[in-house]
Amino acid sequence: MLKTGKFLIPIFLGCFLLADIQAQNNTYSPYSRFGIGDISRNVLARNQAMGGISIGLRDPNHINYMNPAAGSAQDSMSFIFSTGITGNALNLASNEGSHNVSNITLSHLALAFPVNRWWRAGFGLVPYSQMGYNIVDVELAQGAEHFYEGTGGINQFYFGNSVRLGPYFSAGANVSYLFGSLTRTNTLTFTAGDNKFPVNSRTRDIVGDFHFRYGLQHHNRIGNRYSYTLGVIFENKSSLSADHEKLVIREFSTGTGQVRDTIQHVTGTRDHLELPANIGFGASFSRDNRFMIGADYSVQQWAETAFLTHQEESLVNSSALNIGVQYIPDHTDFRNYLKRIHYRVGFHHTNSYLELRGHQLTDQGITLGFGLPYRNTNTTFNFSVNLGRRGTTDLNLIRENYVVFNFSLSLYDYWFFQRRFD
Repeated sequence: MLKTGKFLIPIFLGCFLLADIQAQNNTYSPYSRFGIGDISRNVLARNQAMGGISIGLRDPNHINYMNPAAGSAQDSMSFIFSTGITGNALNLASNEGSHNVSNITLSHLALAFPVNRWWRAGFGLVPYSQMGYNIVDVELAQGAEHFYEGTGGINQFYFGNSVRLGPYFSAGANVSYLFGSLTRTNTLTFTAGDNKFPVNSRTRDIVGDFHFRYGLQHHNRIGNRYSYTLGVIFENKSSLSADHEKLVIREFSTGTGQVRDTIQHVTGTRDHLELPANIGFGASFSRDNRFMIGADYSVQQWAETAFLTHQEESLVNSSALNIGVQYIPDHTDFRNYLKRIHYRVGFHHTNSYLELRGHQLTDQGITLGFGLPYRNTNTTFNFSVNLGRRGTTDLNLIRENYVVFNFSLSLYDYWFFQRRFD
């Protein structure tokens, strides 16, 4: 039997550690300057290896928090814990040149467990968005330099529930608390000229509010060899509360030293940002528990949302297509380990919510990976690589070429199971 008490303590400690890590600068994309930053992809390495599909996936041995209805596939006496790390290497290219950056961070913490015969539950901490940019804009004619810097992000702590609605349908809901802060700093300096003093503007928005996602799946078999799953997820348009702070100062030198003049200082202002309605459809088809293919398509209505009142940004509706394949030569062959490995490949294409200079940014790439089963158990080590590109160098924009690595552990064990010895 799993010693749940000793096991849960490091999980809760890990949640606080992950929240602290996600609050740091874990992305270096100039496009994270807009909106609430870069919206995080599916953080689970198993899903990432298959192009990020999740809506139509059901697996009793893995957590799939993206569609809360999928949790009902879990065995009634099992306990699943998942954590992992993610790293990326990013090449930023423009007509002026290129620059390389990289980082690595803890990706997620999640667990799932049965409550009773028909109810499954789970909770976890995952990133929702990340902000991290550092941009310099030089105006030679004015002798001025603008420095733009952004840090922070929004985390998602979710509590998921899934129930069976008869033998062929499942429904679920994630109750999430989104929290974090977004800090933007704009600094204006002058290289020459009298009576021109540097001005520093810093805004910080602290977000904390609830958000909901609903899911539904229909699953059945076709004969003895084939099975399929159809899924749908939905998020209604929601408003998140935020506390807004702003500080604008001007610095200049005098005979006695450096002086700071506060131009504006605002604290305790209530604001809000809106998240769009989101609907997605997914399907998967498998044969003999060996070959599986799936696809997702989702749409988010960003054009109908408004961000913080001090930001004036024009966003457009986004859409995403994800396709993935998994192949297991023979999961019952305990003599040949290579036949029990899960081989995965996928593709993804996203029309993002950013439209700059009349051009809607796209993000596309290919993925591959594998799952390594641990001995003769349902525990699996999952690896994935995502090779992609976002943006373009046309219209004086920036093209991002990236490689994202993911590793995660899906630890499967039993609880409320009494072992007997003769």
